Amino acid sequence: MDEIIRKIASTSGLTEEDVHSRIEDKQAELSGLISYEGATYMVARELGVELRKTERLLIENIIPGMQNVDIVGKIMRIDRKDYESEKGKGKLAAVTLADESGSIRLVLWNEEIEKLSAEEGDTVRVRGFVREGLYGNEIRLGRYGNIVKSEEEIKVETAQKKYDRSAIAQLRENQYKELRASLLQVFEGNAFYEICPKCSARVKEENNFRCEEHGEVEPDHALVVSGIVDDGTGNLRAVFFGENAEKILNYRTDEARKAFMRKMDRAAVFERVQLGKEFLFEGAVRRNKVFDRLEFVVNNVKNVDVKKEIESLLQMMG
Repeated sequence: MDEIIRKIASTSGLTEEDVHSRIEDKQAELSGLISYEGATYMVARELGVELRKTERLLIENIIPGMQNVDIVGKIMRIDRKDYESEKGKGKLAAVTLADESGSIRLVLWNEEIEKLSAEEGDTVRVRGFVREGLYGNEIRLGRYGNIVKSEEEIKVETAQKKYDRSAIAQLRENQYKELRASLLQVFEGNAFYEICPKCSARVKEENNFRCEEHGEVEPDHALVVSGIVDDGTGNLRAVFFGENAEKILNYRTDEARKAFMRKMDRAAVFERVQLGKEFLFEGAVRRNKVFDRLEFVVNNVKNVDVKKEIESLLQMMG
């Protein structure tokens, strides 16, 4: 790290003391949410200093906005999905990568999947950029990224994030938990938002549907639904994206869009919602900064398996 500080100082014309001060200011600006190393790379980028890493970047130091990130991680899980949008059929692969410091999702779309010649358990080196996804930081390959097998040994303690069961009343910010709760209410607002058809990044009409990676595009639509879930100990707002929103609406995205267009009424999208039904919700507890309250960003929706619930209860009782 001292060598990196010296390079930033010599290239930018600042003293090493000034560089250290800027790094500490950057950490303070981000409320200490990033490591000293992560803040160092942010300061270098702001000063226009290009750093070629000689040491491996740990996953825990990755932050949104980083470009040309080069990491090594073990493939813990690969989730593949075929999907159908307004523009046709496509493929998605969500790859969970882990090292000794943490885990992160690598998201691959369509032809990018062909670059993935590795399997679960293999170690790979990935070059790409970082963006904030629905469930945390994500690595995207983009136009210039790549993924190749690596011989480097990575020690990983756990294969995947475990969602422990929790009561709503006991939830705390930044936890990953499973809730057994009833869907009490859904908010019948606009259930659609525009996305890039190539990478699924969100695009907006006021920006001429411009994707940072692919420029101006003719957007596809994706689903987002929010509502209230209750488990008897409390209730909170839950947010559902993509296929999890489909499970709540009992509509595929294209079906929901057709239902809306047929009646030109937002309520048509919510006609199949089963209020009062109990589900298992896996996801992350986040603080909504606008309303300063906790909410649950749902990563998976499952039906309650009564038999498994009884077996689990009997095990707890000894």
